[in-house]
Formats: sequence, structure tokens, C-alpha cells
Amino acid sequence: MMTAARDLKFRRRAIFLLVNAALVVPVVVFVLLPTRGVLSDRDDQIADRRAVLARLTAVASQEANVQAIASDTNAQIRGDEFLSGPNENVISADLQTRLKTMTEAAGARSRAVQALPTRTIEQIKYSGSRIELFGTIQSVQRAVYAIESAKPYLFITGAVIKPLQVMNRPGVAEEPTIQAQLDIAGAIQVGGKLP
Repeated sequence: MMTAARDLKFRRRAIFLLVNAALVVPVVVFVLLPTRGVLSDRDDQIADRRAVLARLTAVASQEANVQAIASDTNAQIRGDEFLSGPNENVISADLQTRLKTMTEAAGARSRAVQALPTRTIEQIKYSGSRIELFGTIQSVQRAVYAIESAKPYLFITGAVIKPLQVMNRPGVAEEPTIQAQLDIAGAIQVGGKLP
């Protein structure tokens, strides 16, 4: 009888374990595994959003630099980097006056200054002038340097240089003299606005 009671107790435990296992397997398969998958997907989404947030935070941290660059650009537009005036004719006349003044301050002499047609290159308008000057090699070199280092920025786009025949006085050593024809252009800003 003891064996029968043990067998009955063992069967009850086995049935209890089988019934509980039968109940636990569907809960694991239909509830826990899908929940784990959803939570894993959410973790991936959170990680992706954290990466996006980190990139956006890095971009936002550059705001001060962007503002500084923007204000520097605005200052340049308002500043003296461009030839400016109310219209292209005034800008061209001002350029001719500047060139003559720079040339003579460098020790060279100007023979003629004339306006060149306005040109547009890559959406930037350029006003130009042609100046004919003469002087010693050093004075012409100083004039070229003054033009290229000036503000507003000026560019020498063409040059023709020739030796100039000067009557030498007997017994007097004179420096060689040259004649230069320079085409010079500068970006323009009409009425305070870039084209």
C-alpha cells in the first residue's frame, strides 16, 4: 500500500508539473517572447534616437561658430572688400581715381586711365579700368604691390610691360624706365547690395 500511495503521489506531482508546463509554454511563447521582441525593438529605436540626438546636439553646439561666420560675412558685405557706390558709373570713376592716386603715391606716373566694360563671372560683377603708367622698375613694382594689396580687393587681370627709351644725359647714370599697361578689376557692390 505504501507503494500505491507513493505511485499516486508521484502521479499527482507529474500531472501537476505537466499541467503547469502546459500552461507556462503558451505564456512564454505567446506573451514573453513577443514582449521581449518589442522591448528589444524599442531599445534599438532608443539607441538610434540617441545617436540622432547626439548629432543634432553637435550641430546645435556649432551655432556660435555659424553666427560668427554669418556676422563676418555681413561685415564683409558692409565693409571695404568690394568696390561700392550708388551705381556702376560712380564705382568705375572712383576706381580710376583710386588707381591714379595709388600709382602716383608709389612714385610712378600715370599717362591715361580708362574704364573697361563691367563683367560678370560666376554671379559676381566686376568693374575694371585700364591704366597706363611709367616709371622706374621699383616705382612700377611698388604701384603693382599697392594695387594688389589694397582694399577693396583689386586684381590685375592683364599686363603689358615695355622698356621706355629715355634720353640719357652724358655722365649721369639713370635707372631704367618702363611703361606698363595694367587691366585691373574689382568686385562691385551697387547700392550696398551684392548682385
